Amino acid sequence: MAREKHSILFATKNPGKLAEFKEVFSKLSTDYEIVSFRDLTYDIPDCGETGTTFGENARLKVCNARQYLRGADKNLIVVGDDSGMRISCLNGEPGVYTRRWNGSEMTDGEIIAYCLDKMRGVNDRSAEYVTYFAVLTPDDDIAIINGENRGIILERSRRSSLLPGLPFRALFFVPELSLMFHEVRELSAEKRKGYVLGHEQAIQQIITYLDKKLAENLPEK
Repeated sequence: MAREKHSILFATKNPGKLAEFKEVFSKLSTDYEIVSFRDLTYDIPDCGETGTTFGENARLKVCNARQYLRGADKNLIVVGDDSGMRISCLNGEPGVYTRRWNGSEMTDGEIIAYCLDKMRGVNDRSAEYVTYFAVLTPDDDIAIINGENRGIILERSRRSSLLPGLPFRALFFVPELSLMFHEVRELSAEKRKGYVLGHEQAIQQIITYLDKKLAENLPEK
């Protein structure tokens, strides 16, 4: 008999991140339902990203969400993430500081323009897209899971690739496949020609981790 689905609260108010997480997760498993803050009947206050690493920020997000959950929602599995670009020629910038890269809050368009300006005339355009997930289960265990992918930053943005909340989607290119990174993610594994998606790999690790936890001691809904 099929088990009842468990719900995962993805702790973000970023619509782009939510859409991507739901899309990838649904391809890898149908055993979980992904819910967002919008599905709750009350507000969850914003969490300040005060960590100095992606992992710290992901942990802060799930702990913040958990403390405000009410009633039966306290049994939700909570997943939070922090991700960003580390650009080689900029000594790993912007890292965890994407939204405040220039010292003030920036829009997607401002981030793109600022990045291209800082890299004008630079030949080494290699970069690494990093994602860290924190997985908080009702027994208060927290797992940190990460994935990464290498590519390059284009000299001009591809506005058709832009998704609100994900500015580097319009800049991050995979030379091995001559495709934007988000286009690679839409390919079947066979068409990726061995290129491994770190983000997808990390989500698969989340599923494996949760499947094991559920088999052990998580409460049934």
